[in-house]
Amino acid sequence: MSGVQVEVPEPCELEAGVKDASPSISPSPAELDAKTLPEKYQKVYSGKAFQLSSLIPPLTWVPQYGRALRGKSTGADLEAMGLLPFSAKGDVIAGFTVGFMLVPQSLAFALLAGLPPHLGLYSSFLPLLAYALFGTIRQLQVGPTALMSLLTGAALDAANISTAERVATASMLALMVAAVSCLLSILRFGFISDFISHSVMAAFVSASGITIATSQLKAMLGISFPRTHYWWENVGEILIHIHEIDIATALLGFILLFFLMFLRAWKNAGKEEKRRKHCFWRFLPCRSSSVAFRSLKLMADVSSILAVIIGWVWGACYRAGGIDSVKLIGETETEGFEMQLPNASLWSDLVVAAITMSLVGFVETVAVGGQLAAQYKYTYDGNQELLGLGLANAASAFMSGFPITGGFSRTAVAKLFGATSQLSTILSAMVVVFALYMLMPVVSMLPHAALAPLIIQGALSVTNFSSFLSAFSTDKIECFIMVVTFIVSMGWTVKEGLIVGVSFSIMKLLYGVTMPNMVICGQLEGDQFRDLRVFPEASMSEHYIVVRIDATICFSNARRFKDFCLKAAGTSTNLKYLIVDLKAVNGIDISGIEMLESLCSLLHGRGQNLIFANVKGPMAKLLSRSHLYDY
Repeated sequence: MSGVQVEVPEPCELEAGVKDASPSISPSPAELDAKTLPEKYQKVYSGKAFQLSSLIPPLTWVPQYGRALRGKSTGADLEAMGLLPFSAKGDVIAGFTVGFMLVPQSLAFALLAGLPPHLGLYSSFLPLLAYALFGTIRQLQVGPTALMSLLTGAALDAANISTAERVATASMLALMVAAVSCLLSILRFGFISDFISHSVMAAFVSASGITIATSQLKAMLGISFPRTHYWWENVGEILIHIHEIDIATALLGFILLFFLMFLRAWKNAGKEEKRRKHCFWRFLPCRSSSVAFRSLKLMADVSSILAVIIGWVWGACYRAGGIDSVKLIGETETEGFEMQLPNASLWSDLVVAAITMSLVGFVETVAVGGQLAAQYKYTYDGNQELLGLGLANAASAFMSGFPITGGFSRTAVAKLFGATSQLSTILSAMVVVFALYMLMPVVSMLPHAALAPLIIQGALSVTNFSSFLSAFSTDKIECFIMVVTFIVSMGWTVKEGLIVGVSFSIMKLLYGVTMPNMVICGQLEGDQFRDLRVFPEASMSEHYIVVRIDATICFSNARRFKDFCLKAAGTSTNLKYLIVDLKAVNGIDISGIEMLESLCSLLHGRGQNLIFANVKGPMAKLLSRSHLYDY
């Protein structure tokens, strides 16, 4: 096929990148090598050179912290701090506040995983120090969370781990989560969490919240039965043993739960104007500057600590009154931290759980920490976060702990009380040390029913059923995936629910690639070519036709696009030119190139010419190396 000049009614916006697949018309793209550019532009394309401070962030932020305290911050320091200047006062207050909040939460989350309560403290010391050394999100507070504890318990139950081996196997699971996270970090696979869509995560978290809350009802009601594997089994056991309710335990548990939920609802009631219009909140403090409002808000922020103190005192009153039916935590059989190697004998049964927990933990961390980083305009490194979480979990494993990640509620409290760096995390770890060595005798007298409300309140706070309605109104397929994820999570386990949800999301993504938007374009006034379905008034020519595909051309859509082009080329007996607009195409694979070669051959046999327009540089480079020039 010789070179052809295409004549159209007006000069069009389609700038031919490769015409007729012919060297005489197609420009020969230069090698896309940044080394050919001036040095100042090469730096734009080059990756970031390795620096030890990138691996160990304190080498960067600790000197910045010191200069900030002395009032000698440089321009680079101010840029790195963003809208969150370093504050020793804020870090100290936030560190101690979160630390005292972490102690009762860690005990509760250990019980949720079916482990001795003191393991929650084991998982809240060295892991915090490890993250402070390698993490990059300045306000993030890591440690045991309800979701990771639920997944830990589910993994141990699925592997039929005996009570005697449960602690060692949980440590092995933490080590495997660490290995997966570190491997993903080394491979720079931080983007892999993007395959867990927001809708799937919302359904998964909602199902997890209900599962977690339900699992704590037996402690709230004072009834006993063996751990169950499925949510519906747990509900069935509760109904079977409902006649065994201990009134004293239920009274303590549900009043504390009401106390927590009430304070949370009041805290989230909105601004002063909205509060004054509410039928109930208007009778409580509404003006944020008032002493009463700030006092009540402080109570809401440290409500978990208050609930534990009230529960402990309430339990002591019960014992003083001769009521001994309320179950206590009891002796923890520990005199301090224990470091030991995890049990590696059952690793094969935990692989899927470890991969799932690594991804879920990373998504949970980035969800809360990334939002804060964006709000205060400082940067963080997703791959470094994977490494930080991985090493934190490794530290937990060697402390006989279980898998941990970044926590929503503690991070929110740290932000509220002025945390500006990982110094607050280090101080929280010191509080845990104090609690382990000084408060365990007090903890042993704490009722189970005083910890269960903490877990239930945290679990219910992450449920989000409004997202189902939102998805239904915007994308029915997305809503279907959410419903399937939720049903599988409730009927099976949350791990399987997440796997099914991610699988459906990937299938939807592949469907979008396989069935891309392919259009015939007509010419509008102003030399623009637009979708003829959207602009039916656009003019068409008998001699040429313009088609466009809005996706990467690959093996899954190549045949479909070829058929579309051939049908378009057959719409007129006088048609001589098929123009393929590639402005929306970012790449092409071997199957796509072979398809274009076949299409070019078929059109050549019909006496028609193939023209590529708006070809991007990388795309032109690939096309120039193909056999299209043979035609």
